[in-house]
Amino acid sequence: MRNRFCLILLIVFFAVVGFMVPVQADEGTPVVVIENGSFDFGSVYEGVDVVHDFIIQNKGDADLEVTNVKAG
Repeated sequence: MRNRFCLILLIVFFAVVGFMVPVQADEGTPVVVIENGSFDFGSVYEGVDVVHDFIIQNKGDADLEVTNVKAG
């Protein structure tokens, strides 16, 4: 009897929690476009700063967040 009560209590709990979870609106998807994702600097002397700009475009219909960038 006690096991049945615990089972019913769990079912009610998860049903209530399920209704409390916020539903996200359909916001679309970001689509990242990078024409040249890599660049070869060739031979570079030690201590010389080299710079290259990478153009990152969002062709999607939602905000694109760049959260991590690493040198390869």
